[in-house]
Amino acid sequence: MKAMVLEEFGGPENFQWKDWPTPEIKPGEVLIRIHAVSLNPVDYKMRAGHLPIPLPDVLGRDAAGTVEAVGEGVTAFRDGDNVFAVLFGPRSNGAYAQYVRVPAAFVCPKPDSLSFQQAACLGVAGMTAYDAVVNKGRIQRGETVLVAGGAGGVGSFAIPLMRYCGVTSIIATTGGDESANHLINSLGIDSKNLIYYQKLSLKEMDARVRELTDGKGIAVAFDFVGGDMKKLCFNAAGFDGRVVSTVEEPPEFDFNIWRADISPLFAKAGTYHFVALSARARNGGPDDWGVYRDMMAGLARLVEAGHLTLPKATDLGELTEENIRKAHTLLEAGHVKGKLVLSVG
Repeated sequence: MKAMVLEEFGGPENFQWKDWPTPEIKPGEVLIRIHAVSLNPVDYKMRAGHLPIPLPDVLGRDAAGTVEAVGEGVTAFRDGDNVFAVLFGPRSNGAYAQYVRVPAAFVCPKPDSLSFQQAACLGVAGMTAYDAVVNKGRIQRGETVLVAGGAGGVGSFAIPLMRYCGVTSIIATTGGDESANHLINSLGIDSKNLIYYQKLSLKEMDARVRELTDGKGIAVAFDFVGGDMKKLCFNAAGFDGRVVSTVEEPPEFDFNIWRADISPLFAKAGTYHFVALSARARNGGPDDWGVYRDMMAGLARLVEAGHLTLPKATDLGELTEENIRKAHTLLEAGHVKGKLVLSVG
C-alpha cells in the first residue's frame, strides 16, 4: 500500500508518499480501508520531534473508512461496514495511509448522516472534548464556564457539548477578529462574553471575568491552549471551581499550584483535572479500552440525535505530499478554525 511516511524529524517537507507494508489482520482487530483523515496538533509535534516516536513512521490519529476484514473474535463489525477510528493505541500505522489495522475497541460505526470527511473529525477532538466536559468537568445545569481556545478543534466540539449539558453562560478567549467571528457565528458565543487576550494583560483578563460573573468567578474553566491561558483559568475559577486542561507545560512553566500560600486552587478549594486521552491506550490493555468505545458511541449518538453540531471542517483535498505539507503548515501556525481534513484515494 501507499502511505505518507516520515523518515526524519523536521519540517513538513519531510513527508514522502511511498510504499509501506500492507497491514496483516490479527485476532481482535479490524482492517480499515481509509477514505478520510483529520489532523490534530499532536501530529505536527510528532513530526517536529517534540514527542519521542521511532522512525520511520506514519502519523495521523483520526481516520474514517470501510471495514476491509475482521480478525478472529471480532463480532461487532463485518466487511463493508462504514466506520471511524482513533489510532493512538496499538495499530499497524497512522492514518496518513490507504489502510490501517486497529483493535476493535478503537473503532465505531460511522453515523449514516455523516460523510467520511465529517466522521474523521469525530475521534480525537470529539473524545477529548467529551472527556473534558462530561467526565472531568462534570458540568452542572446552570453553571458559567470559561473556555480558552474555543475556536480550535477541541473547543469547537466542547462548546456545543457544554450547551447541551445546560451551562448558563460561556465566556471565551479569542486572539483576534477571525477567531471571534468563528466563536460568534459558528459556535454561538455572545460577543459581550469574548475576551481578547492579545489586548489585555493577565490581570486585566481576570478582572474582566470577575466583571462578567458579578465577582463570583467561574464554575469550570477549560484550558485548550496552555501558557498564560492556563494561568487565567486557575485565577478565574471561583470557590469549588474546577480547572480542566488538555495541554501539558514545559518544565520552566512558572506557575505554582501546590503551595497553599500562593496557589489559586488552595485559596478557593478548587480542583485540577488533566485530560490524557491516550494514556489508557499506551499503558493499559484490552480490559482498559472499553472507555474509548463508549465515548465514540456516545458522540455518534449525540450527533445522530442532532444534539451535537460538528465543528467546521476545511477539506484540503487528496492526501498528497503537497496537501499534507500545507495542512501541517496551517496547523502549526495556529490559524485553523475547527478541523482540517484530507481524502484518501
